[in-house]
This record gives sequence, structure tokens and C-alpha cells, in this order.
Amino acid sequence: MPDIKLFELGPTRSSRVRWALLEAGLAYESLGNSIEVFQSDELRKVHPLGKLPAAIIDGRPLFESGAIVTAIADLVPEKKLVAEHGSWSRHLHNQWLCFVISEMEAFVQSSEINTIDFILPKDQRVPQIVEQNSMLYRKGAAVLENVLGNAHYLVDDRFSVTDIFVSYTVHWGFSDGLLDGYPNLRAYLDRLQTREHCTLKA
Repeated sequence: MPDIKLFELGPTRSSRVRWALLEAGLAYESLGNSIEVFQSDELRKVHPLGKLPAAIIDGRPLFESGAIVTAIADLVPEKKLVAEHGSWSRHLHNQWLCFVISEMEAFVQSSEINTIDFILPKDQRVPQIVEQNSMLYRKGAAVLENVLGNAHYLVDDRFSVTDIFVSYTVHWGFSDGLLDGYPNLRAYLDRLQTREHCTLKA
């Protein structure tokens, strides 16, 4: 069994990694899981910006949730949690991770940064950007809405860590009230939330 340590905090993107670990059936050591984790010198040795999630897998540091969930899936190929290396389906996995990061998550993250106290002080925030961010997020979400009108899942129409990654950002949009009128995305989340190990709140 691989030796896995995870720097995590419940509501952050580390929930993607926790879900992937549970689906993979892999034990791990949780490091932090409290707000103090952000002040951890150990975390900064793994993630240069001191952000979550970050992991140490068999002694090797790795950060960014997309990279970590993919690495976890590769540890258990028999579970078929991600498409095989070199396959077209693996390219689609990479496509959807990149798409969600750049065309959806960047915008809800920007809105969060500019509206809450935890990240930036008030004099550094630009709340006027939130309306534009919301519009651009919904534009990206419309692409997924269309794709999921013809499939239950994003790669090979079967559950994979691609869906773990993407659904976090879709759930974020619903939580922010951005996805009224997106029935396929609502059904997608509902399907995923029936899974035993889903870490998304209903």
C-alpha cells in the first residue's frame, strides 16, 4: 500500500482528494484538517503558496487537486477511476480538468476572493468584478450542461475522478446561486451524491 499523507481542510478542494482516496480504497494520514493548517511550515514545504490540498505520496510531494486525484487513480488501475495513459479517454480527462479550471473555477474563485474577509483585506478587493465572473462562469457551465444532456458522466459515460474534480466546481456554482435553469447539471450532481463516498454536501 502506498504511504499517503494529505494536508486538508473539509470545505476546500481537498475534499476532491479525500473522495478519490475513499473511492480508491486507500488509507491515508490526514495532516491539519483545521484552519491552522494554513500556517503550517510543513505545508509550505509541499505547496510553495501554502494552499490546500497538498499531498505526500511515498515520500514525494504533490500539489493541485487535479494532479493529486489523477495520481491516486493511477495507484489503483484495477479500480478504473481514470482512463489509461496514452488513451484518447485520458486526453479527455485532461481536457475537462483544464476546461473547468480555466473556464469555470477561476471565476467563482475570483468572486470569493473579492467578497470574503479571509483571503484579502477589504481595501484590496474588487467586488465589481463579481457580476462579470458570474456571467463567465455560467458560460462555461453551459458547455457542461449541453454535454451532460447526452451522457451521465464526462469520460466514457462512466464515473471517474474526472467527475470528482468537475462536480466540486459545479457544486460551487449551485451554492453561489449561479445555476438555476441548468437541469442536466442538477441531475449530474444528484447522481454523484448517491455515491457512498461523495464528499459534496447535498
